Amino acid sequence: MIAVLSLFYASFYFLFFKKLKLFAVNARNISIFVGVGVVMIGTVIYAWWTFAPTAVDGRTFEYVIPIVPNVKGVVVEVPIEGTEIVEKGDVLFKIDPAPYQFKVDQLKASIDQAEAQKKLAEIEVKRATGLVRASAGSQSQLDQWNAKLISVRATIASLNAQLANAQWQLDETVVRAPYKGYVYNLQLRPGNYVTSVPLASSMAFVSSEIHPVLASFSQSSIRYINVGDSAEMVFRSRPGKVYAGKVARIIRGSGSAQLSASSKLITLTGAPENSRWAVMIEFDDLAEAQEIPQGAGASIVGIYTQKGKPVHVISKVAMRISALTGYLTSP
Repeated sequence: MIAVLSLFYASFYFLFFKKLKLFAVNARNISIFVGVGVVMIGTVIYAWWTFAPTAVDGRTFEYVIPIVPNVKGVVVEVPIEGTEIVEKGDVLFKIDPAPYQFKVDQLKASIDQAEAQKKLAEIEVKRATGLVRASAGSQSQLDQWNAKLISVRATIASLNAQLANAQWQLDETVVRAPYKGYVYNLQLRPGNYVTSVPLASSMAFVSSEIHPVLASFSQSSIRYINVGDSAEMVFRSRPGKVYAGKVARIIRGSGSAQLSASSKLITLTGAPENSRWAVMIEFDDLAEAQEIPQGAGASIVGIYTQKGKPVHVISKVAMRISALTGYLTSP
C-alpha cells in the first residue's frame, strides 16, 4: 500500500508539472513537491498503522483435547476414521468391558445376599421385640438383632456405593467425543492397551467448538484496539474472500517479560523491548468459520479501531488486494 500511495502522489507530478503546468520544473519546486509528499504519505501511513493496523502472522486455533480414558484395558473397537467429523457423544473407541461387568455382577450378588440378611434381621428384631413385651425374651437378644440390622444396612449402603462406582467404570469403557470435532493422526487400533495415565493419551481430539484467530500487533498500534472492534481476515487457503470478525480478547503480555523462580540473575542487554502482543478474533459467521481448518494461516489481518476512521479505507483496500492476489500465490 505504501507503493500505491507513492504512485498515486507521483501522478500529481504529471498533473501539476506536465499537464496543467501550474509549477515550473526546477529544483526548488520539485524539492518542495517531494518534501510535501513525504510528509503527507508519512502522516497517512502513521495514521493507518495506528488506527487500522494490520498483521501478517494470523492463524486459526482450535482446542486439541488429549483423550485419556477413565479406565484401563484392551481396546475392542474403534468405529471412527481419522479426520472424520463426529458429533458430541459419538463413540470414539470401546474398551473390553468384561472385567468391569464381572465386578458389577459380583457387587449385585453381594447386595442380594445382604438384602436377605437384612430381611432376616428385621424378622428377628420383630420377633424379639414381641417376646420382650411378653416378658418371654431377653433384652440383650433384642439388642443383638438391632445391632445386626444396623450393620447389615451399613453393609448394603457400602455395597451400593461400590456398585455405583463399578457401574460408572463399566460405562466409561465406552469413550465418547467431548465435543463436535475430529481425531487427528488416529493410530489407535483394536488390541491396543490403554491406560488412565494423563501422560499416555490415546488420541488427540480437535474440537470445532470455536475457531478463534490469533494475530500479533506492535505495542504502539495495539493501544487503540478494544474488545468489540471490527476485524477482517484473508486466508491463504481461501483466496478471493475476506472474512469478517470481532476482537474477542487482547493479550497484553509476552514471554520476554516473564519471571520464573530461579537461581539465575536477570540479564539486561539495553536493547529496546519490541515484543508484540496477541489479539484474539472471532468470526462473525460461524458457518464461515467452519470453512477454515485448524492451523490455517492468514495472509493479512486488519482491525478497525474507533479512531481515525477515514484511514480505515486503506486497510480495507489492502485486504481486498491481498485476497485477489491470493489466486497468484496460492499453491
